Amino acid sequence: MLSQIDRQIIRSWYNHLVAPRLAPFYSKGPRLTGPSIAVIGNCQAFGVGYAMKLLDPTARVSHFSAIGTPLADMKLLAKTLATYDYVFSHEFLPGQVRGGGSAELCALLDKVILFPAITFAAFHPDLVYLLDATRGHAPTIGPVGPYHSALAVFAFRRGLSVDEAHALFNRNVYEALGYFDVWNDAVTELVEASKSKFDMDLSPEIANWSRRGAFMYSLVHPKPFVLFDLARKLFARVGLPTPAVNIDYYAIDDLGRAEIFPIYPPIGEWFGVQGSYTFKLENYHLSSEVGEFITLPYYLSECYKVYRRCTPAQLTHPRIEAWLADPAAVGRIITLAGENLRKGLLPA
Repeated sequence: MLSQIDRQIIRSWYNHLVAPRLAPFYSKGPRLTGPSIAVIGNCQAFGVGYAMKLLDPTARVSHFSAIGTPLADMKLLAKTLATYDYVFSHEFLPGQVRGGGSAELCALLDKVILFPAITFAAFHPDLVYLLDATRGHAPTIGPVGPYHSALAVFAFRRGLSVDEAHALFNRNVYEALGYFDVWNDAVTELVEASKSKFDMDLSPEIANWSRRGAFMYSLVHPKPFVLFDLARKLFARVGLPTPAVNIDYYAIDDLGRAEIFPIYPPIGEWFGVQGSYTFKLENYHLSSEVGEFITLPYYLSECYKVYRRCTPAQLTHPRIEAWLADPAAVGRIITLAGENLRKGLLPA
């Protein structure tokens, strides 16, 4: 089966070799007189490419999704990308394209400009990925896809009941675990990684994003205006114009179709944004189905069903292992679960 990259390679060669010859006789849309731009990367790459197209409607912008394994190899991908005026890429590991990752792509094509993927944990400090080392670090899939609650996994691993797990979702537990103290580290990590690896200072942008409230749907899924600002910085880097555009008016919220992890109410209150315990499931077929949302009690009950079918290797994460290895932390968390349960503190 052809992957998105395979289909885009075919489309790119058609646009490069065939479409110009047919343009005098047949054209489905406006003639594109601006630069040709390729954006390759993870789930954020579409939003960056869309923003670039909005910044220059005359540009030909192609999105290559480095998710999944294409039939095409790295040499063919590099040869295809060489036909573009500008190539922007996330870092990606070998194996997502046969013959290498982003490092090999850069070695084959010197015009590639690497740019950061936006990751930010402060709004979702409880969200973790469970990567199974016995299956090539493939993610363990739960009721909300790859998104898991560290508290839910800890509770299951320690043998707590679902009700006891439910009782952990309260302010006193978050305070004990430092969930309100993540902001500065999250900002520092994003700023320093962007500067050191990509020579890009995101400090002003992060300040502006935070003024708009919650700017992430999860650790790795930002809202459209975040990706628009990233596209603007990339345009400025290569000397392309960056006109004033109202991104909110034209935004397509592609990542809003994926899973959305809630901002827990006490954490939302801490940051001055609306919080909830409503989990959104992925839905890429909005034309036919409005999608599904699940409550915290249902989420926890489904997590336990999944975890009972898992091996220990599928339920590991460094943070959870650190809690489990610390008797004081275990005792503190379990004590708070019992106290909250006796008080009936089970948020909906």
